[in-house]
Amino acid sequence: MLALIILPGSIGHAASSPMPFSVALIGDMPYDAKGQTQTPAVINEINQSEIQFTLFDGDTMSGKGDKCTDDNYTRIKSDFFDKFSRQIFYSIGDNEWTDCDRAVKGAFNPSERLAKVRSMFFRNSGGYIKLGQRPLITQVIHDALYPELQMFSFRGITVIIPHVVGSANNAAVARPAYRTYNDAPTDGDDAEYKLRDAANVAWIKKGFDKAIADRSLGVIVVVQADMDWQGYNRKAASPDNEFTQAFDNTKQALLTNAIKFKKPVLLQNGDAHWYQVDQPMNETGGKIVEGDKGSLMENFTRIQTFGSGFNHWVQLVVNPQDPKLFSFVPHIVKANVDVHTALN
Repeated sequence: MLALIILPGSIGHAASSPMPFSVALIGDMPYDAKGQTQTPAVINEINQSEIQFTLFDGDTMSGKGDKCTDDNYTRIKSDFFDKFSRQIFYSIGDNEWTDCDRAVKGAFNPSERLAKVRSMFFRNSGGYIKLGQRPLITQVIHDALYPELQMFSFRGITVIIPHVVGSANNAAVARPAYRTYNDAPTDGDDAEYKLRDAANVAWIKKGFDKAIADRSLGVIVVVQADMDWQGYNRKAASPDNEFTQAFDNTKQALLTNAIKFKKPVLLQNGDAHWYQVDQPMNETGGKIVEGDKGSLMENFTRIQTFGSGFNHWVQLVVNPQDPKLFSFVPHIVKANVDVHTALN
């Protein structure tokens, strides 16, 4: 089932809006005490820029200190999301719910906290929630069962927002086979994970189908998780090896649909906190392969946003006249630059 929000204005096909435009890309903030101090400067710069909207790849709070209380969610809504002058689209992070069973975060039930996040940031009794002060003039589609799953087309670009989080995507894990994230021998919820994983795969396909129908020039997909494209986290020595196979279906869905779409695809993620742009997708016979094997998917680019201790932002420039379509301008916020001292 799909549910639609229709805002004033109309949706044109790609050919009707050839002019370049910009989008702000951010993640992993306010996050912690440092972020709460520095994030206002990031928001101020974004508000003063000429971006059309902001894409936020999750983790509004720290996984090691901030408790998952109602008051904290309310503070994040008022002190973060409500401060953006234009609409901000939010892809949920693991620190908002999956990791809430950690003692340091209050030992909450993750499923109950996820329900709270959905009701505060995505859909309540009054309908779907728009974050930021001025809504984008477009049609936003939500999944009826997973309201955080969103998609929309804007000036020739289709944006798809699944719900893919770190901490093994909430899949069931147990020590010593794999790392757990809650200081306990077992972690995760396989029933929840498998249902949401299937919904994500279906949502990605729907988004690409929409992009093809809309004759979009490119697609942007926003998730929180760094999905371990080279398998380093999975292959790490115990007890640090992670069950990143929990991302396999999402990665395969991205590959399958990127092959069919043929035009530029951008994946945005956070999780690791440091800025990076790469092309991590290789394939053989239509299946994902890791490392230096297979064939490079030339139309697939990944950007990992600043976050946590590095409170800056990235300007995504969408230029229909550029064959690459997407380019990136990292904005280092002067007020948030750390002091560096050289060795004697």
